[in-house]
Amino acid sequence: MSPLASSLVATFAVSLIALVGIVVLFSRTPTERLQAVLLSFAAGVLLATTFLEVLPEAIEHADGEGGVLVAALGAMIAFFFLERLLHGFHAHEHGHLDDIHVETAPYFVLIGDGLHNFIDGIVIAASFAAGPELGIATTLAVAVHEVPAEIADFGVLVAGGFSRPMALALNVASGLTAVVGAVVFFGVSAGSEAAVPWLMAAAGGMFIYIAGSDLIPQLHHQRSELNGWVYVPFVGGVALIAALGLMG
Repeated sequence: MSPLASSLVATFAVSLIALVGIVVLFSRTPTERLQAVLLSFAAGVLLATTFLEVLPEAIEHADGEGGVLVAALGAMIAFFFLERLLHGFHAHEHGHLDDIHVETAPYFVLIGDGLHNFIDGIVIAASFAAGPELGIATTLAVAVHEVPAEIADFGVLVAGGFSRPMALALNVASGLTAVVGAVVFFGVSAGSEAAVPWLMAAAGGMFIYIAGSDLIPQLHHQRSELNGWVYVPFVGGVALIAALGLMG
């Protein structure tokens, strides 16, 4: 399968993660234990993918030039400012609306989510352009952090006055911008791989930011009785990415 075809399949699959979140919400409210498992596993996958796959691959494709890591730092800074600007970008206020204006929160969520998914599509496409193993690992990293984020986004939309069917439709439409991002990457790059290492390093910065600023702090605030086991999924996520790397 060509990198373009692989990217389209992967981004379309990731865009359907919104449906998973809605199914969970319709069946029952996620327990604190389940939320902790998702957060812990996602944090492990994101960090392992960054340091074991994405950043080494970026440096290799840049012929050993470590300067591409500037893109990782730039991405972290950009996402910090973007998150603050969009108020509740990806529902990073833990699903609480206390600090967000109720009427505008859903629209900020949709803008932030659509932009983030568009960037995810570019990142996944750049990963498949670098190699199928890296593409699979990056797709997994993107998918696992989308599950809790899309559940929270759905909650914000419903709390903001949207019906559940409309909130579902908007979540899916926002997710499909990942497919657009993949198409844009291959359309603009047109066979040139010059941008791949920089995009990969930026993806690494994005993953570090999400894990370090959102997922891990939430884990530290879990109830004390959960602390004894909640890091097992974290180690499992790291081990999974490490195993994928050894098989690649």
